[in-house]
Amino acid sequence: MKRVFAFVGFSIAITLFLLNCLPFESAKFILLSAVILLILSLLIKALRQERVMPLVFGSAVFACLIFIISMQSNVQVQKNLDGKTACCSFQIVDIESKTEGEYLYTVKTNFVDLPDAPQNIKLKVKANGKINADYYDNVNGLVTFYSFADNGFDSYGDYGDGIFIRAKLINSEAKANNKKPPNYYIIKLRLKIKDILYDNLDEEKAGLGLSLFTGDKRLLNDDIKESFQVCGISHMTAVSGLHISIICLSIYFLLKLLRVPRIPCTVVTLAVLLVYSGIADFSKSVIRAGIMITAMLISKLVNNKADTLNSLGFAVFIICLNPFAVTDAGAVLTVSAVVGLSVIKPAIDIRIRPENKALRYFYDGFFTGVCVLAATFPAMWFFFGNVSLLALILNIIGIPLLELALISLLLLCLLSPIPFLAFIPKCLSSFSLGSLIDIADFSKSHFEFLYLNVSDGLYGVMIAGALLLIAFSLLATNKIDIKTVAALISVMVVTVTAFSVFDYRSNAYLTVSADGAVIVRDRDTMLAIDIDENGDCYLLEDIVGTKKYDTSVAINSLKCQNGITDALPNTEFASYDGEMPYLCEHISVSYENDILCVSVYNKVFKIYEDYVTIDSCKVYRDVYDRFSQTGDTTFVVTENAEIQIKQAVLGLFGFILFD
Repeated sequence: MKRVFAFVGFSIAITLFLLNCLPFESAKFILLSAVILLILSLLIKALRQERVMPLVFGSAVFACLIFIISMQSNVQVQKNLDGKTACCSFQIVDIESKTEGEYLYTVKTNFVDLPDAPQNIKLKVKANGKINADYYDNVNGLVTFYSFADNGFDSYGDYGDGIFIRAKLINSEAKANNKKPPNYYIIKLRLKIKDILYDNLDEEKAGLGLSLFTGDKRLLNDDIKESFQVCGISHMTAVSGLHISIICLSIYFLLKLLRVPRIPCTVVTLAVLLVYSGIADFSKSVIRAGIMITAMLISKLVNNKADTLNSLGFAVFIICLNPFAVTDAGAVLTVSAVVGLSVIKPAIDIRIRPENKALRYFYDGFFTGVCVLAATFPAMWFFFGNVSLLALILNIIGIPLLELALISLLLLCLLSPIPFLAFIPKCLSSFSLGSLIDIADFSKSHFEFLYLNVSDGLYGVMIAGALLLIAFSLLATNKIDIKTVAALISVMVVTVTAFSVFDYRSNAYLTVSADGAVIVRDRDTMLAIDIDENGDCYLLEDIVGTKKYDTSVAINSLKCQNGITDALPNTEFASYDGEMPYLCEHISVSYENDILCVSVYNKVFKIYEDYVTIDSCKVYRDVYDRFSQTGDTTFVVTENAEIQIKQAVLGLFGFILFD
């Protein structure tokens, strides 16, 4: 059987994705189902001889086991620390970030002074001031632990990094440690790169260059970040397979031009790959790309051609040994993009790729974007709810500029001690980075309408329909009929988009977040109530996207005022005990007997301290008890005041619609 690792890797990844979506209690049921299906596939002779189904169900069983073991032995054990205060000894193991006067450190504990407490755990520690300690020094401090997410998707990648609990630092005392691990020097190298870029480039270009070269977006200008997102080229600011390929293959071909023998050439390239992966903080996307490039380089040594899907499956298998890696949006998007390039693109090339070299360049640029967009659309819908059609054109221009930027930034860092040699890469870096910024700003200001909101549940139905269509084609003909499937999916896309646009223009929405906030909006108006947690601000940013509302009001949200104004510029702030603001003819606010009432199309939502009610529906705002099992809930109110509830109980497609 060909592509064993492809079947194993993707089966494990899909199973883990489903397990991370559903409540933990369902994991044992899924495990039991996978075991039964595995036994049946082994008992039925036809399936056993094909070997595909036993391999798929066996991989699913393996995925369930590693997920359950990790949840019970790591996540739940660490979550038992929630609300407890203890003396800890720890080391700072990554570069800190600073937000609103607070510092956030990634640390590894040496000792936690609590009975039966887990030791040697990784967590993030929030401090009011800078900790006076070098990386990997020993720090003794008093901390209070707190839980910050209910599942891997809510953690925004922290679960994938092995961080399941956070802590607030009360006091600390540091002691120098002279025995530094190798990662200490990688951190110092990352800091040195940052200093080089900021010494040679202006602040905006240096922040973008640092993000492109190392994946560190902490100093990336917010306007640039938004422009790249609208233009669909924000993937450039996260180090992935594209970046790794440009750096490593440039080194490889340079050594080949210098007539370096094949074995030393491969060894040097792999060494560069290892160092660059460390500079990029060993992210999941970097590990995936590193495994694939390693397989490709080793295959060249034995004159073998590496199979892209099999190499990708092996990389996915290695990554999925961490059962929460699939909750990282970057990793899912890069894997999906490679599938689009290695499966969809070749199928199209066979039929319509032109012979003319000039036409072929533009064909490859455009259809590469189309195939990547098609493959990543389900992930874009699930994680972000937005997709940019600008990417189809801008990637043709942007990727060559990215290649120039990465190579010139690498040369700038290597030649920075010799100013006259560093002059040319400095100019090339400034040109390429400046061009990317100018192109993104121009495109955003003139073509923002091509940045589409696809968060509607109808798109989830469309994705399910497309997957069923592909599965039916495979079962019926043992291959995918590209023309028929593409035509039917195109009809589905146009139909769903038309319905979604109509729905968006005529409906109003009231969302109760898992952290207890309430967000009301229609196409012109936004009302944000009790935005007092970081999770609320993230949700607000996700809902708003890049839309500019004519009217936006925040009630009792002073604690996160900066986060609100980032998402909703020129927001009016109000309080419960003040005069209620006027919003629009469809949405009005009143305050009666300590209850905030929001009228949406003549349907009244009553907002109590612990829950929101409308008619017979009650949605709790208590994140630590009942609400933690239900997630975000959105009331969809139509113009004739009929109501639907879209409840984000992260299931197979992330939603349930019912009247």
